Amino acid sequence: MLDAIRKSTRSWAGMAILGLAVLALVVTLFYGQATPPVSGARGREVARIGTAGIGETDLVDAVNRALDRERAQNPTLTLPAFVQLGGVDLVLEQLLVGRSLAVFAAKAGIPIGKRIVDGEIASIPALQVAGAFNEAAFRRFLQQQRISEAMLRQDITDRFAQRLLLRSILVGTAVPDQLVEPYATLLLEQRSGTILAVPAALAPAPAAPDEAALKAFWERNRAAWTVPERRAWREAVIDRSAVAREAVPSAADVEAYWRANPAEFGGVERRQLRQVVLPSEAAAKALFDQIAGGMRFADAASAAGFGPADTALGNLSETELATQLNAEVARAAFAVAEGAVSAPVRGPIGWHLVLTEKLTPAKVRPLEEVRDAIIARLGAERTERLLAERVAAIEDRLAAGEPIGEVARAFGLTLAEVEPVTADGRKLEGGNLLVPVSAPHADRAFAADPADGAVVVEDGQGGYLLLEVTEVLEPSPIPLAAIRDRVLASYIADARLAAARTIAEEIARAGGDLGAAARTHGLPPPQQLVVRRLELARAAQTGEQIPPPVLMLLSLPAGTARIAPAPGGQGFYVVRTDEIRRGSPDEAAPLRDPMRQSLSRSASGELAETFVRAVQRDVGATRIPAAIEAVKARLAGAGDPSPTP
Repeated sequence: MLDAIRKSTRSWAGMAILGLAVLALVVTLFYGQATPPVSGARGREVARIGTAGIGETDLVDAVNRALDRERAQNPTLTLPAFVQLGGVDLVLEQLLVGRSLAVFAAKAGIPIGKRIVDGEIASIPALQVAGAFNEAAFRRFLQQQRISEAMLRQDITDRFAQRLLLRSILVGTAVPDQLVEPYATLLLEQRSGTILAVPAALAPAPAAPDEAALKAFWERNRAAWTVPERRAWREAVIDRSAVAREAVPSAADVEAYWRANPAEFGGVERRQLRQVVLPSEAAAKALFDQIAGGMRFADAASAAGFGPADTALGNLSETELATQLNAEVARAAFAVAEGAVSAPVRGPIGWHLVLTEKLTPAKVRPLEEVRDAIIARLGAERTERLLAERVAAIEDRLAAGEPIGEVARAFGLTLAEVEPVTADGRKLEGGNLLVPVSAPHADRAFAADPADGAVVVEDGQGGYLLLEVTEVLEPSPIPLAAIRDRVLASYIADARLAAARTIAEEIARAGGDLGAAARTHGLPPPQQLVVRRLELARAAQTGEQIPPPVLMLLSLPAGTARIAPAPGGQGFYVVRTDEIRRGSPDEAAPLRDPMRQSLSRSASGELAETFVRAVQRDVGATRIPAAIEAVKARLAGAGDPSPTP
């Protein structure tokens, strides 16, 4: 079926149909935002939770952070585009959900202590150097994320409250058979249909436009001829490899480490040990006397009620044994010969008799044998420390107002000037063409706030970057005169696409034989397609996508036809569902359990969403539409994104 179609197609019209997937039941809950405290709104209020407000400054800050995260995946995304895509509404919803749940948790007496928040902060990998929390890294993190310590702590507190409130809801929800069976049967539904491609390239070409029509088209599609925001900056790489070369330990350092850590290199005696612990000194002495009189340790232990698993201690050094028990027991155990039992010694839970089954004497591995391993360890630790110290020193000098050029010279860094480029690394050439250039740190430059001046940021390669944005060029349209030929080609393509839509809609309304319609309009012959929802579900597991005509085939009643757009503005499809064969309950039996699990996850998500809405009503969460629209309008204008006083 599908394989045969794949083999028979060679054009865009055929191949686009074959990337199949299924629409899965996906429940999206709540994506965390750094939520500022709302005890007092910053700026004009855009929403309220009870008596507390969320100000426009809070909202704009959160929008900027969300945009930074999105730009990590889509560097060309602009603030106006983010607003048009609904970014402001989504961010505000996240703020309201987070704060509403936190307020409700506080009302319910759910405590989130300072120690929990401290532990969460210390566990953030970005705040650690050589595995330990680093204050300088913490301050740098706050600066890069544009949040205060109080805001971060509030965010963590909110997240814990949300987790505690929603955990029980998301554990699972039972779904009855009466709901499972129809969905399981639906997966076995088979649809037969016909798909006719109407390529725009086969539509008649329009008459040549006059200058007024071409200019009007250019005006209507100004965004397509607009150069995105460009930035110029100065940068100096704080190269980890250069710091690593400085961090290579000396021969004396290596030898000192080797001498100071004999246990690491086999320089400590180890013993395979067993023990018996008795509650009184008298009982321990009696057992010791039996062993001293010739009874085997295992037999004496067995007579006292101890099996082999009860007596095993393992292969330990004296220090390790002292850590497990105490120093007195360890000294006694390591004072006897191999095969001997120590005299009774008071331990943490009673009186101990310890048998040395096997003794492995100390034998330090030669320095030459372990030199490379020591050099690698010491070098890695020193690299992390030197890098953190260097970054902190640079940030201190920048904070003191020292120019970036002087700081770079002081630390032996090479400062490079980067000409204005877009977020995806293209420069404007000849006033009308964007061409790719080498700008590996463009994403860092576009994530930086020009108002911050010179900053230190991570370079994404394990090192750091000293960076200062020197120029921001706002998006600007390319004049029509500079790109007239390209605008004309786009005008013609747009007109042909409109003509293709008209043809496709006429064919869909007329119904009838799509093959005959194709011959009438000089179109490629239609394709027959037979699909089952179950096959699409399996295809989805490989990450394939359902193209628009197949999606439409899944939703159309039998005997009806509609049009769907082809990818990239290449034309349209006329899609008709010819026949629908339903699955039977007996065939669907093996699918019931997987479907039950999927529906349970969906039901849990819906319950969680319902719970959140109820919480918002309980705490009095409301929006202020006029203020929200004012923020959207200002941000969509691509002007200064900071809020008005």
